[in-house]
Amino acid sequence: MESAQDHSHIRIVTIYPALIKTELLTPITDEGVGANMKHEYDTYEITADRIAKVVEFAIDMPEDTNVNEFTVGPTNQPW
Repeated sequence: MESAQDHSHIRIVTIYPALIKTELLTPITDEGVGANMKHEYDTYEITADRIAKVVEFAIDMPEDTNVNEFTVGPTNQPW
């Protein structure tokens, strides 16, 4: 809203990614927590290129169009 009021034409998007295949689990030292998280990631993780496609979509919108939010996750995850 502030951008529109200032006529700055800055577009802002919020992306809520689900479990993304990254090195995030590596530093977990608690074996139980690590095992539970690994199971969740093995079941539901998506690759970072999926998020990159969402970013690309948002950037490719016409200059007079803003998409505010994306929730991105796998189709098999029960939300």
